[in-house]
Amino acid sequence: MTATAKARTSLEIVRELYDAAFRGDADAFPAAMHEDFEESVPPSLPWGGVHRGPDAFRNQVLPLLSKAVDFSTMRLESLSADGDHVAASLTAKSSKGDDLHISEHWTLRDGKVWRMRVFYHDTAPLLAAAE
Repeated sequence: MTATAKARTSLEIVRELYDAAFRGDADAFPAAMHEDFEESVPPSLPWGGVHRGPDAFRNQVLPLLSKAVDFSTMRLESLSADGDHVAASLTAKSSKGDDLHISEHWTLRDGKVWRMRVFYHDTAPLLAAAE
């Protein structure tokens, strides 16, 4: 597979996952995880640190994240890919109404989400919303 075809495929996979998430399909992302999935989130957040596998995402990340972020306001601003690496820029509101700017960096392996790093421009609104 050429690098261009691989980038397109990775981009499409991630775009489909965002579309599913925006429709409220909470199972799409865990179902798309590679068996060795690993997510890194700023450690200062209540759900921060490194999480491995779908169960860690469902049980350790999602419950706390959903208290802090108003998912109905989340918008995908841009999405770009180079091979199996995909970068997304998103905006959202915290559950208390503060603006959030999020960058998510995905690495796919075998058509599955293998690694993900999440960055927030400012974690203070998330900390306040998670209280």
